[in-house]
Amino acid sequence: MKRFTEEEIQTWRVGFIPGLVVIGLVILFRITGVLQSLELIALDSFLRWRPRESIDKRILIVGINEQDIQGIGTYPIPDRDLASLLRKLATYKPRAIGIDIVRDLPVDPGYTDLVAAFQAIKTVIGIEKALPDQYGNTINPPPTLPPEQVGFADVIPDADGHIRRSLLGTSNREGEYKFSLAILLAKAYLSKEGISL
Repeated sequence: MKRFTEEEIQTWRVGFIPGLVVIGLVILFRITGVLQSLELIALDSFLRWRPRESIDKRILIVGINEQDIQGIGTYPIPDRDLASLLRKLATYKPRAIGIDIVRDLPVDPGYTDLVAAFQAIKTVIGIEKALPDQYGNTINPPPTLPPEQVGFADVIPDADGHIRRSLLGTSNREGEYKFSLAILLAKAYLSKEGISL
């Protein structure tokens, strides 16, 4: 058995004990969450520094901004105008049309036009809020869309209020498993390629 010299023992004491203290402090900080804000700042910085991704020409995002609302003269956008937009988009034969606008209640004028558009265009996918908020409230989907054409639009913000994650599926209060709008859009697109969940 090898005997350690006094010099080797001193070297271990100088390196080993401070190393254990530092490891213990890091573990303690991680458990208590003290380092989380620094980790999130580092993550945000790395995401900003990554190279810009190319735009996929197969995806079209139609937004409604303040200028559109001023042009129509009312908020929210009436059902008639939304139905007109859906019919126009449907002429291009898209694989899926996702509507990230809450439409659980009629917004007159034109509710019957929107119902007719939902029934005629089978590629429309609407949204609901499936997870209850802090008050226990959810938001129902458009009542005329079948359940397989409804995804949820819930997000879970981090402790600092930023959204860095995306829910893909969840169970609601009734125990039903729901998919997000993004998953349903991807599923509709990929089904034409012969790819299924």
